[in-house]
Amino acid sequence: MVSIMKFWTPLLMTFLYMVLLSVLGEIKERSDFKTRERTLIEECWGEPNIDDCNKKCSKTFICVRVNYTCCWTYCGNICW
Repeated sequence: MVSIMKFWTPLLMTFLYMVLLSVLGEIKERSDFKTRERTLIEECWGEPNIDDCNKKCSKTFICVRVNYTCCWTYCGNICW
């Protein structure tokens, strides 16, 4: 019984690690694909005021408010 466990334990561990790594790799590829489309942001045309500078974009350059786009200006990345 012990000799069977010595054989199956490394085999099972290897199988589980391979499955886990392939799943994690797939998740990373999907998240990179989504952020790759939105990484280029444009310059804001116009001069935003102080209230506009308080409306910051998320780290992935997405605006929560509807009909706003993330653009860069002298006060950082803002939703305008």
